[in-house]
Amino acid sequence: MFSQSGTNVTISNASYNGTIAVNGSANTGFNGSWSGNNPSPTAFTLNGASCSVS
Repeated sequence: MFSQSGTNVTISNASYNGTIAVNGSANTGFNGSWSGNNPSPTAFTLNGASCSVS
């Protein structure tokens, strides 16, 4: 589930993928369209902790 409020984007897990192992990773993806300005994010957090951007 994706939602956006201003510059903040929230992604919630599905019922089957709510656990990420220590030193694990997660991939996200979606299909959508938008016209206008909506630049790529430059920072991420997971449960309040900073994550790397690659």
